[in-house]
Parts: sequence; C-alpha cells; structure tokens
Amino acid sequence: MAEITVESDLTDTERAVLSVIVDEGEATRPLVARNTSLSAPTVGTAVGRLIDLGLAQAVRTAQGALGRAATVYAVAPTAGWLMGIDVGSTRVHARARGVDGRVLAEFAVDLAATDTGTDAVRSVVKRIRRAVGNGNGPLRAAGVALPRVIPDYLSGDGGSNSGAPPIDELLPALGVPRGLPVLLENNVNCAALAEMEQGAARGQEDFVYLQVGVRIGAGIVAGRRVLRGAHGGAGEVSAVPVGWPSRRQEDAWALERYLGSGRLLERAHEAWSDEPTDPPRTVPELFTAAADGNPVARGVVEQHADDVGQLALTLAAVVDPGIVVLGGGVGRNPVLTPGVRAAVQRYRPDLDVVVSELGDAASVEGAVALTVDHARGALLHGHHHRRLDLRTAVVNLPD
Repeated sequence: MAEITVESDLTDTERAVLSVIVDEGEATRPLVARNTSLSAPTVGTAVGRLIDLGLAQAVRTAQGALGRAATVYAVAPTAGWLMGIDVGSTRVHARARGVDGRVLAEFAVDLAATDTGTDAVRSVVKRIRRAVGNGNGPLRAAGVALPRVIPDYLSGDGGSNSGAPPIDELLPALGVPRGLPVLLENNVNCAALAEMEQGAARGQEDFVYLQVGVRIGAGIVAGRRVLRGAHGGAGEVSAVPVGWPSRRQEDAWALERYLGSGRLLERAHEAWSDEPTDPPRTVPELFTAAADGNPVARGVVEQHADDVGQLALTLAAVVDPGIVVLGGGVGRNPVLTPGVRAAVQRYRPDLDVVVSELGDAASVEGAVALTVDHARGALLHGHHHRRLDLRTAVVNLPD
C-alpha cells in the first residue's frame, strides 16, 4: 500500500470524494455521487484510488434501495494522525487523534515547580509516538497550546509571567519531522474552541470562556471566531488593574495576583486566625471546608465567587456574550459556581453562567481540534469547510 504524505498526490475529484467521506463519517458510492454530482464510474475510480493510497477503506455493507447491498466507506486508520499538546503551568498534557477523529493515545506529565516544560514535552511526545506506532499513517500536524500571547512568544518577549519553554527549545523537544506544520495557540483560546466544538458552548456564536485557577484568562469568541486583537492579547484579563487609583505601573499582573488561587489561599489563612482548626493547606481543602459548612471557608469562597462574577460582568459589558463558560481548577468547582452565577445574574439575569464540560482536557482538545481541521484542509483544499478559526500561528519546521 502506498503511503500518502503530501496533499498534492490527490486529484481534485479524489479530494471531492474524500471530503464527503470525511464529512459524513461513513458514505456509500451512491451517497458520494449525489453529494458531488459525479458519475458512478468516476466515484468508483476515485474510491479505488483512495483505498490504494490508504485514505479510505470499506467498513461494511448496508442494505440499499431495491434490496441491493451497498458498500460503506470510511476514512482509513492509515490516513494519518494529529497530535495536540497543552503546555500548562502545572502539567504537560498530550493527545493524539486520527484524521478520522479516533483518540489514539493520551499522556500527561506533572511539572516540577522550576520546570519550564521542555523535558516534559519531550517525554509525552515520545510516549505518544510509541503508542500510536506505525499503523496509523503519517503525522500530519502538531498543535501546541501555550499560556502565552503567541506573537510575544514568537518574538522571544520575556514579559510574560508564564513558565512555558522558549520557542527554540519547544520545537526541538517536539521531535517531529522536518517540514511538519506546528500550530501554536494560546491555551485559553484553545479551551474556548474546544468548548464551542464539543463542550458547554455548543451552538453558541458568541461567548466567553473564563479560566480561573492558578492563572486568570479569557477566551472571547465572537461569531464563532476567537477575538485576538491587534497584538494577539485579547482576553489577557490577568493584566486588568485592581484598585485603579493606586495601581503601581510595575504591577503588570494585578488582577491575576488578586484572583489567582495562590492569593485565594492566602486570604483564607488571613481569615482563619480565630478558628480552632488548622487552615486549609490547598484550595481544594478550602472548597471542601466550605461545602462542609465551615463559616470562614464559606465566607472566603463567597467573596471569591462574587469577585469572579464581577470580572464576568466586566467582560459581558464589553463583548455581550451569549453565555459565560467557567473553566480552570477553581472556576469549575461546584462550590464556586452558584455564587458566580448569582453575582452575574443580579445585574444580567439574561446571561447564563455554565461550567466547562471538558475540564482539564479543554486546552489539549482544542489544540488537537485545530490540527485536525488544519490537516483536513491540507488534504481536501477547497472541498473542506473549516469549522474552526484558524488565524493561528503555523510554524513549518525547516527541511
């Protein structure tokens, strides 16, 4: 069987036929003929060629009209695969999918406090490649979700408070073939795209994904397109000033320092001074104490929920979203959500606040979704309707 690695090997007719199989998931020759207006013999020749190239396969037969059985075709496992990696502040998470959408492998590595993620990226990529093996065709693209403003990241700007590895360390750590497209996108934007595709924002044209955890960020989607702004920094709400009249100009991450999980735990310790029990050592312990009815913990969590709600209202006043999706380890905690929703709906009763359905996997799934859409676009050219906003950075590793 021939292995196709470049999209130029396909004719326009073959791309048209493959696009129907990709879009439908499974398709018979009569269905392809109807959807493409191609003749039955032309479709038959194209399907045969796609099978020879390892892009399509016969999967079963289905009863057709007049009692005839029709062969059903689907994308072949050997059509290729995609890899997405979320380089977060506490772990690196990688997932591989086939061009047909199947999850092939998934691994995550926790980061040490001083780790930039380079070794972790190298580790998860090696494990992914071993698990995928040689039976799924070529790797067609890789996507990386980063806690950075991507134009700043590519320029080598060190002004971010992120520990992401620099680009000249990241690309070698991926260990991917030369010439392979690597898509780089902000991690919160990736999470927003994933929630739009398969999570809490399905069917939404305009929404905000608000990440609240160790770090604070927002992915703003308008008309199913991520809003990036003139310099790629739209949604970087971590830099919103707190206490505007007295803000020191050097405090570049004012809101994140106030709303981040580290400061939340500090406030809990400050409020715990008169309690007979030891203060919570972690944010999850704080939420557990609040859920168990501890009045100090409940007060701290209620204030935090109100603060997050005020941030959501600030965003709503600017971009008018249909919904707000809460993500991040703190944001999606069920103890916090009712207070955030109440704070928002006190002033905007029409604006619903929902919780991420994808959880920790939102960013990595967004990175994978970007690569799937990119790879299908490369294979099918004008016959593929891109579902996602692909105005993201693409780095082609030099040959």
